[in-house]
Amino acid sequence: MRVGAIALITLILVTTSLFAADSKKPTGAKLELLTSTFCNQTYALCTKAPCSPIVTHKKDGTYSIEQADCVCDVMPGWSMGSGACDKRAPETVNGRTFLTSTYSNFFNTTSLALSCPSTSQMWAWCYGSPCVVDEKNPSKAVCTCPINISPSTTLGGECRQEACNSIWSAATPQNDTNANNNFYNYLTEHNLQPPPNPPAKACPTTTQQ
Repeated sequence: MRVGAIALITLILVTTSLFAADSKKPTGAKLELLTSTFCNQTYALCTKAPCSPIVTHKKDGTYSIEQADCVCDVMPGWSMGSGACDKRAPETVNGRTFLTSTYSNFFNTTSLALSCPSTSQMWAWCYGSPCVVDEKNPSKAVCTCPINISPSTTLGGECRQEACNSIWSAATPQNDTNANNNFYNYLTEHNLQPPPNPPAKACPTTTQQ
């Protein structure tokens, strides 16, 4: 497999909060400068992935949800992510194929962006997370992603506001905008094929009764 790689420095807001069963606030957040590498290879795309919580029972008797398993799509082509292309390439070990969740805007023309504005919104940050391909359905991969608590935007949920009650692979509104712009501008400037999609349109607003 030929791998195309081009490095780009981009500022990405990475939230490192953890959620406990009796806590509704993130434990903290920080800015990190990450090196995003563009690779032309198979990757896991989680921009609209539904997720299931992974529950931990701590020694002190409390429960927490710090990670989630998200069902993502296995895709070919250009994506943006952290780490070198050879480190992100699919790898088969003992009959199971592993790969990394990275970003593209492939679904931007077929899905609308759902805003979940609650400050207590639970969502999964799948960028750079490890994934394993579903043995029964190789078009899907399960990615284990850290949980965050904050307002978020996702392409999942089919514009149902009640979908915000579930966990989705998502991003902060700022990160969502940055990722869309960086991916679109870079592929356009370098004439990479296929041409990138424009940012996804937002879900129609609804009037609260």
